[in-house]
Amino acid sequence: MQKRVVLDNGMTLVLENTSSVRSICIGVWVRAGAIYEPSGLGGVSHFIEHMLFKGTKKHSARQIAETMDSIGGQINAFSAKEFTCFFAKVRDEHIEKVIALLADMLNHSLFDREEIEREKNVVIEEIKMYEDAPDELIHDIFSQSLWKSHPIGQPILGTVESVSGLGREKIMDYYSENYVPSNMLITAVGNFKIPKLSALIEKYFKFKQDGGMETRRVETPKFCIEKQLREKNVEQVHLVLGAPGITEIDEDRYKLYVLNSIFGGSMSSRLFQEIRENRGLAYSIFSYATLYKMTGLFAIYAGCGYKDCDVVTGLILDEIEKIKKNNITKIELTRAKEQLKGNIIMSLESINSRMNRMGRNEIYFNRQIPIDEVLDNIDGVSEEDVSYMAKKLFKKGRMAFSIIGPQDGEKKLERSLELVP
Repeated sequence: MQKRVVLDNGMTLVLENTSSVRSICIGVWVRAGAIYEPSGLGGVSHFIEHMLFKGTKKHSARQIAETMDSIGGQINAFSAKEFTCFFAKVRDEHIEKVIALLADMLNHSLFDREEIEREKNVVIEEIKMYEDAPDELIHDIFSQSLWKSHPIGQPILGTVESVSGLGREKIMDYYSENYVPSNMLITAVGNFKIPKLSALIEKYFKFKQDGGMETRRVETPKFCIEKQLREKNVEQVHLVLGAPGITEIDEDRYKLYVLNSIFGGSMSSRLFQEIRENRGLAYSIFSYATLYKMTGLFAIYAGCGYKDCDVVTGLILDEIEKIKKNNITKIELTRAKEQLKGNIIMSLESINSRMNRMGRNEIYFNRQIPIDEVLDNIDGVSEEDVSYMAKKLFKKGRMAFSIIGPQDGEKKLERSLELVP
């Protein structure tokens, strides 16, 4: 059974009870992410995520960790471009304790000045860790290249400069504006009675009624189609080739999901089979779709040897042209659909995944999309739909390209860049 509740203070709850487990997974979602960060405050949403684990009026940082360990639970958080989520998983008998702890963290964190300065160093080291992982870094470089100065293209972690410049007053201003009931959502799945859980949340999440969030105006992102090369002392070339995509709420998204599965989103996909299995030119090769409320992208990643980068780039472009020509077979289409549906159905066996799905549905669609509706939409995708989507995405002069490669490989890498129309 699933129920949507709006509390008197404006906070929304989406709750689903199931007696098939002996646990509960609960998530507190805040519509605060990189896209809403003012200029000069890059990474503040992620930084606040860190700070809420650093102590409250009732619990020190150590006590937060010890409380969860003492009940055999798990607690964590993640930041995204459009939201931040704090989540916990515990045995059903510990529901009240974990709700009380989450509410304390979300509403009574200290934001101690000394702790802020210490945590800056932690986050800066996290940023440096990504700089040392080119297979991760290349996606941030591509995103920044595609959207330039718009917040949607900026790293979730921020930069060393932006994080270093965060002061307590600026952090608290952003926290006060965003961490309000009307901008928050709680989703929970597990073994509980919905009325009891609703009452516990209302008891502990005593946030003041805020009268509703002011409308946040975010300029629609504009794409910047360019080719970018970053030289770095690496053993392998990392490249991302992509194009402007569609939004999370676009009805064509199911066509995009099927296209991605056929093209590079699975082990049986064209890119994986041709470039890795048939030719042995890359260990990691895949495509992915990133969808937001206002924009999106479709991209292909490959990690390959320096001597093969232009060959790999050419093969990717060849596969793009093939799929645009509507040469999709019924076997390919059926396999892609079944892979997608299987992943969705199997994910429902995890209460973590169910909690996550409910949160995203509420944030993007303001409703819970029935599983049968999703499966029917996938089944409705035709071979012509896949070709249509490929043509819509990959237009001449609309493909961006980013490469990280060795410092002595400029000429070879530039040849790869020149291949992209």
